[in-house]
Amino acid sequence: MLLRSFLPGVAALLIAGPAFGHAKLLRTVPAADAQLRTTPTSLTLSFNENVRLAVLSLTSGSKTIPLTVDRNLPATPEVSVPLPALAAGKYQVRWSALSPDDGHITKGMFSFVILDATAGAVDPPKPR
Repeated sequence: MLLRSFLPGVAALLIAGPAFGHAKLLRTVPAADAQLRTTPTSLTLSFNENVRLAVLSLTSGSKTIPLTVDRNLPATPEVSVPLPALAAGKYQVRWSALSPDDGHITKGMFSFVILDATAGAVDPPKPR
């Protein structure tokens, strides 16, 4: 008897399951694990649904690079923030986003590298 009353609830959850999906990060610019020869001017995160960015941090080693995030903007599937001038090095991005439709929070991290522009450069010939 208990099983019979339990089964309709389980079936409803299984059918409704996809409706409870979380926002998914589709792509970033710069891309995860990118090795860049030039400094990017902005950081863009693209999602499969509207989100509000809750946290966005950029670090290089133990140094935190300040970013300006306007948390009052309406929810959107693409969030872009300007970047300050960045030196060569490895950068780690941590983010979390709130889906206003279902209240779920999604988070993640990725990194990219800015290569030293002088690495691999050939010294000019010395005058004689």
